[in-house]
Amino acid sequence: MLATLLLFVASAFGQQVYVHTHGPNVQNCKATPTHQAFGKTPKYEYSQFKYTNTETVRTASPVTTFSAVSQYAPHYSQVKHLLPSLSTTSWGNWYAHPSKAPIHDSKDPYGHFAYSQLWENAGVPNFTSRGLYSTTVRPTPVPTSELVLPPPLLFESSDCYPVPHDFILGVAGSAAQIEGAIADEGRAPAIPEMFTFLPPGVAATLGITNLSPNYVTDENYYLYKQDIERLASIGVKYYSFSIAWSRILPFVFPNTPVNSQALAHYDDLINFAISKGITPVATLHHFDTPLQFFGDNQTEILINSNTRCYLGTTNLGFQDDRFEDAFVNYGKIVMSHFADRVPFWFTFNEPQVGTVNGKSIDHVIKAHAKLYHFYKDELRGTGKISMKMEIPPGVPLDPSQKSHVAAAAHFNDLQLGPFLYPLALGEDYPAAYKMTVQDYVPLSKADLCNLKGTLGTL
Repeated sequence: MLATLLLFVASAFGQQVYVHTHGPNVQNCKATPTHQAFGKTPKYEYSQFKYTNTETVRTASPVTTFSAVSQYAPHYSQVKHLLPSLSTTSWGNWYAHPSKAPIHDSKDPYGHFAYSQLWENAGVPNFTSRGLYSTTVRPTPVPTSELVLPPPLLFESSDCYPVPHDFILGVAGSAAQIEGAIADEGRAPAIPEMFTFLPPGVAATLGITNLSPNYVTDENYYLYKQDIERLASIGVKYYSFSIAWSRILPFVFPNTPVNSQALAHYDDLINFAISKGITPVATLHHFDTPLQFFGDNQTEILINSNTRCYLGTTNLGFQDDRFEDAFVNYGKIVMSHFADRVPFWFTFNEPQVGTVNGKSIDHVIKAHAKLYHFYKDELRGTGKISMKMEIPPGVPLDPSQKSHVAAAAHFNDLQLGPFLYPLALGEDYPAAYKMTVQDYVPLSKADLCNLKGTLGTL
């Protein structure tokens, strides 16, 4: 399901200051119940239901449409010279049990046979069915009165606090969580297909429980127009989605073919959102590293006995020596195609989850900085680019206790410091990080100069 996304103004900081207070300072403010803000009180009804091919295509007409489209970077035709020569192709769908499909291109390293082998090698179990759809669904409108508006908050604030003028409220989804169609139209295997099938002991170690396969999910890959129509109908102005790396580049690495069907899909998604008055927000990586960054042993895919884990809970392959260049290549391709219409970019979603050691953090922050400079210096993008942090700043249980303040500072230096100090301040890793993560990669003065200020301001 789509989750609420809050994008906020981020400011770089070098230290925390705790201000003692005896309660909120609220002046001339009265909280307004949530349902009153919508102008009416919603009604709630509960009944048995089921999805059919006709029921799931019903959507509401948008409240407003916009014809003017802002441009935040040059069109792809004007910047494609910044990329190496690209070849595009398509692979169609992979089926677990094809009926004696002819092997006509077995010698082509990027042909249909090679694409099928990616899935055969992944060993995805029980992949015998797909969802209801095999092509993009054209939504049909229903009366706006039938929309289900967000319910009132269970606990309403008794105080009011000011919100920055550029505070953005929208909704978000990620490819692995909502797209489904995992082996359709050229998508190659990625990490999320493996989560559910970990050995119980490994899953427990990672804290993974009750995960379902992402084979179908919400079928957003085919129903994205329906979802966007509904978002527009209730007045949502920002939609954050992630782009699946293994859709854009099934063979992942530089100088491999780009999937034309994937480019067309995300191009249409972006254009459709804009046509409904919704601003697109794009994320390049949301926990869906392609499987090529792992060995052939799938039982080791998320927790590698050869990789010492200092920080993150999940091995997302960032420490692979090929990751940085491959990710930057992928990011440049996507930005070059879509940055003219997308004003907000996130390179990584919550990278702390998958950065297990010093090398992985080094690759993430340097890949991010390279894409920041590509966007700002080469594409001349006028939008904003950053990354999403997974962990909010720690605060002391009792600010009057020095040990509590020191513990909070240590937590922040260890969890947020490796990203914020270099990317926001251009400063070296904090001592707590270098003391704990003993395989950290030292940063030179040139590194720090290149990294400084690339976290952006969102």
